[in-house]
Amino acid sequence: MSPKKSGSSSLFSLEDQFAFYGSYHTNPVNIAIHIVCVPTIFFTSLVLAHHWQKEAFATFDVPIPHFLGLGPLLPLDVTFPFIVAAAYSLYFISLEPFAGLLYSPILLGMGHFSNVVYDTVPNAMKIAGWAFGASWIAQFIGHGKFEGRAPALLTSLVQSLVLAVFFVFLEVLFMLGYRPALHRRVQNKIGVAITEYRKGLADKKRGAEATKKAS
Repeated sequence: MSPKKSGSSSLFSLEDQFAFYGSYHTNPVNIAIHIVCVPTIFFTSLVLAHHWQKEAFATFDVPIPHFLGLGPLLPLDVTFPFIVAAAYSLYFISLEPFAGLLYSPILLGMGHFSNVVYDTVPNAMKIAGWAFGASWIAQFIGHGKFEGRAPALLTSLVQSLVLAVFFVFLEVLFMLGYRPALHRRVQNKIGVAITEYRKGLADKKRGAEATKKAS
């Protein structure tokens, strides 16, 4: 059975969603590009989102372990970008609890440091904009030159703008041996999806050739 391409019924199925994403990302170079560029796009998006909300909804002092050397308390501004990072974190935990929990400190850290960068770095918006654009260009090059297939952006915005942020992290975890049985199941589904994709291309080619001969 092929992975579902759309529909809310599969939005909480990690295997279906990752199989769909993975079928668009099989080339090692393209995968490496995404592992670097997807988090860059996410972080710079958080920085750029400060354009619409410049003041925090609230500020909390968060206790910090002494060994981090950041002081006993860290002022945490609850901004729209931070809330977005928290929402992503909760969604990823619902998909794959352990991996989602591992990723949560990174995502929340991105949310917090987007506030810091916006408040303290000169020309933060301009730098974030250039990094954002360059990362998207790199991904399109990865798909066009190395993958030989259009990105999932053209098929599923949820995949490209939300789930990709989690799946590049899972790619790294799988490389490190995380849940091998899950990895095998997903790889099998990816294989089925790619086979169906190639069969569809072959059918279209035969149909076009038949039409050309008939005309």
